[in-house]
Formats: sequence, structure tokens, C-alpha cells
Amino acid sequence: MDIGKAYKATPKAKLPPVEALLKTMLENKLVDKVLGAKVDKDVTQVKPEAIDKPENIKDMNLPTYVAFNFAKTDSAAKFLHKSMGGGLNSKVGLVARPCDMRALVELHKRRQVNLDNLITIGIEEFGQIEQKSLKKFFTDKKIDPAKIKSVSITSPDKVHMNIDGKDEEFSFDGNLTICRNCSNCRNKTVQNEDIKASFLSSDVILTPMTKKGLDVMEKASSYLTYAESSFNGESILKEMEAKGKAKQLEEIEAFRKKTTEQKLAALGACTACGICIRACPVCFCVDCVLMNKRKAKKIDQYTFQLSRIAHVGDTCVQCGKCDSNCPKNLPLNIYFNDIALKLEQKYGYVTGRSIKDIPPRANVTDMRSRYRKH
Repeated sequence: MDIGKAYKATPKAKLPPVEALLKTMLENKLVDKVLGAKVDKDVTQVKPEAIDKPENIKDMNLPTYVAFNFAKTDSAAKFLHKSMGGGLNSKVGLVARPCDMRALVELHKRRQVNLDNLITIGIEEFGQIEQKSLKKFFTDKKIDPAKIKSVSITSPDKVHMNIDGKDEEFSFDGNLTICRNCSNCRNKTVQNEDIKASFLSSDVILTPMTKKGLDVMEKASSYLTYAESSFNGESILKEMEAKGKAKQLEEIEAFRKKTTEQKLAALGACTACGICIRACPVCFCVDCVLMNKRKAKKIDQYTFQLSRIAHVGDTCVQCGKCDSNCPKNLPLNIYFNDIALKLEQKYGYVTGRSIKDIPPRANVTDMRSRYRKH
């Protein structure tokens, strides 16, 4: 087995490949805990949980996490940072979406997370299912979500569900769709992971990307059989990225044509509830000035949002959690995507791409150079 080579992973028992990797980490004491996925009320509501016992891995429901992500404001990066100490004083294994991996890189730069203490399994996936319109979909199809046993996205256009023991396939339509932030994402490829796990085919394809990842995969051979694979999900992801970029640019161009008054008006519905802050995986201030001012009624909705946008503008990893959780449907996704595009065009900076990349506002040498020019 070699670093960088793809392998089809076939379970020797009932434990699926990625769960087998996580169990192996705990059994061999490579980590103290792993970040697991637990179904709450039904498969559309997946919660993160810390698991420290190998036998509890069997209770995970990873396919639903891949299909729906964690519910509401939760994300792998957020939970690791806020509830598992960021791996600063313990070793943690986890599965992370591409945007979560970018968030971990940005948090590592700010000493909120220690990537050296993590073993990361980055996933290749089609995106997450939009939850806002699911209720209507279930009503129209007469589906009781409590009876759904498993869900998997089998292509950019189709979803497979096991409903009360019966396999059914549905096409994406107006009520069943990939969420907007995933469909217009231009950074679909996962980076900086220890193991790449691809869910883009009927088989789970594992690729060790680091020595740590290779060690885990080799130790997991008691649970998995490996066969070299020629499957390469990059071409699928690149095609999705191209479509996503086109959609994103269309939104941004339409946004840029608006007047300043129109742009501000879009923020007028904000109630400064703070859900965007709670959802953001790279917001880490222990004492939030904006929330304190909001509680003291010393800030209006425009200043609240504009201050936040300015605060995390070069840290945003475009996960869309603020946008999808906003109760007033503010176009936060467009604001941040526009900033990210300008940062890339002007400074060549892409958030979460590399640990070595310095955010423009943190690069003192470049800042001094820019100041001298003025």
C-alpha cells in the first residue's frame, strides 16, 4: 500500500470502511476520541458526538452525515473546536467535508486547532441535501422520515433511500435538491486530509494521503480488504466545480450591479439574532463584541452584519452555514463569495487551501509594502 494510491475498500464484516478506520484509530490508541455522527429524530437530523469507546462506532450513521451534513448550526470543524478542545491537548480522529477541512486549516493558523493531533478523513461527495424544502417533499411523496433507514446521493441528480426496508430512488427536483451553497461551490476537492474517502461511486474508495493515514489504513486490514483502484473522483469534482463557479459568478455579477442602497437593504431584515455567528466554523472569539452590543441594544442590524462580514472576510471558508441557517434568508453566501473571489484575484489567497498561506490582513510584510505605495 502506498501514499497517494487509491484503493477499493471492501468490509470483511458488517462495519463499513470509514467506520472501520475510526474504530481502528481507537483500538490502536492512535487517538483519544473520534468525532462521530448520530441520528436524532430521523435521518435528516444528524448530530455530532464524541466517541471514546471502539464498540460505540457501530452506532454511527455515516451515510446520513454524507447526505445531510450535521443539522442546523453544527459542523465537524465547529464541534471539534468548541466541544472537543480542537485537538490542542488530545488526539482526535474525524470525518470532514471539504469546507470543514478548510475551516480546520484556518483555525490551525490561529492556534485554535492543532492539525498535528488530528487524523482526518476528508470526503469526496456530491454535496448535502437542502433541508428547508424536505418537509414538502415528504408530504408530496407520502414519506414518513422516521421510516427512512438510510440515504445516499448516488449522482449529482439522484438520491437513494431505504424506506422501511424498501429501496427507492428519487431525482432532484424543486423540493429535493442539493443545497445552494454546495451547488455553486467552486472548491469541491478536499485538501490537507490524512485519508481521502470518496463517496462518488458505488464503492468507497480510500486513498492514504499522509504517513498517518497510511498507518491507519494498514492497521484496519483486519476489517477491510483493499484492492488497487483506477477510480479518480477529481474529474467528477472538477466538472461540478466548473458548474458551481458559473452559478456563483452569475450571482456575484448580479449582486455587484446593485446600488449600495440596494445591497444595504438586503441586510435590513437582519434581527442580529446571532445564529450566523453560532453556525460559523471559523468564529472563535470567546467574548463576542457584536453579541454583547446586540444584547445592550447598542448596535443596529446593518452595523452588526457589516462588522461581522469585515471581521471574518478573509477567514470565511464558504461553507454556507450562516446562509442556510439565517431565519431571514439574508444573501450572506453572496457577500462572502464576492469577498473570497476578490481576495483570490487580487492577492492569490484562497482560504483553507494551505497552512503556509498567510491571510492578507495577517501578512505584515505585504501590508507594509502596500502602505508604502500609498
